[in-house]
Amino acid sequence: MQEQAVNIVVVGGSLAGLLHAIIFKHLGHKVHVLEKSSQSTLQSQAAGLGAGPEVRKLIDEYIKTDKPYATTSSLLEIVNSQGDIINSIPTGEVIYLTTWSLLYNMLKAHLLGDRTTPPATYETEKTVRDVNYDGNKVTVTYSDTNTGISNVLQADLVIAADGAHSSVRATVLPDVHPKYAGYVTWRGAVPEASVSEASREVLENRVIIFRTEKGYTISYHVPSESGSIAAGEHQFIWIWYEMLEENSEEFRETFTDITGVTRLTTVPRGKMNPTVWVKRQASGATLSAPFAELLSKTSDPFVSAIRDFVSPKAVIYDGKLLLVGDAFALFRPHLGASTNQAAKQADGLVDVFMGKGNLAEWEKASVEYATRTSATSNALGEYCFTGNVPGRLSTAIQPDKKSP
Repeated sequence: MQEQAVNIVVVGGSLAGLLHAIIFKHLGHKVHVLEKSSQSTLQSQAAGLGAGPEVRKLIDEYIKTDKPYATTSSLLEIVNSQGDIINSIPTGEVIYLTTWSLLYNMLKAHLLGDRTTPPATYETEKTVRDVNYDGNKVTVTYSDTNTGISNVLQADLVIAADGAHSSVRATVLPDVHPKYAGYVTWRGAVPEASVSEASREVLENRVIIFRTEKGYTISYHVPSESGSIAAGEHQFIWIWYEMLEENSEEFRETFTDITGVTRLTTVPRGKMNPTVWVKRQASGATLSAPFAELLSKTSDPFVSAIRDFVSPKAVIYDGKLLLVGDAFALFRPHLGASTNQAAKQADGLVDVFMGKGNLAEWEKASVEYATRTSATSNALGEYCFTGNVPGRLSTAIQPDKKSP
């Protein structure tokens, strides 16, 4: 599509933005990344995630790291309150489990440290205020979060990777926005060394799901934040899904942070009202003992309201603005496919810019993948919540065994 170097502005400096910045940098283009959050705010919402096949493909092709960044599993195990396995679900392909921080640090270091490709610019605390297309270039107006000083960039291409509540998408597709799914996730991480030997024996090297009265919990084993996979240096990631009415008093209390600010989607690490967390820990007494221990030893939990949507379009302004990652489609997190979507889109753009495809085909593939993945993730969530196997998953999941 493009033979000469062009100016590309990537709005959003999390994983989706970094993946796209890296591929365009390797294609020889000048890349400028604008991230709204501070570095500490980005880290405060870091969580465990799956490194899907498209993510690993881009890491293998561009990063070429020999350092470990994930653990692996090929089985989901559903257990009852006694710890008995009531269903074992083969994942079909090996799943790779890692953390946002590990991937973020790896990708950012490569973007800024690789000297074989044109230098890239990465700025935090820069809020995009407007994008305007004149039929040739896109003008990106942004301001410094601290000083309020405005600046302008002229872009040949804008990649909107600014997340589910994308300001860029709100400008160009104002009717497309996330809708609440009816439940929240509580999340945390605990160093392996802090967990009792009895719980480690139950939890390590396993992906375990335990159903609760109004939801379910899941835990898994990942490398440490430094990437260590040495014995005793991993960490356990836990997630607790729970139904919660959006207009309820409990919802308002949960999403009001320690300063009294009501959060739209996430109360990040360090901002949760202690009273809210004390109540959550108390309700954890009904969980399986190992999971209750993870809860009790979590010092920096965070909570998110789960929302989803799929945009009907990814190509805007005659192909001069592209929606990617969660700015394009937000999945419920049961499949852990969010980052894989961004990587798949980035990989597809390599073909477009190498003249092996076009943006219409890329957009069609993006919409089809997002629609299919969203439906599958929703179906998996239904099973995890209820134990009922949706028809969409009937060939992959057998009915649970009856608990004794």
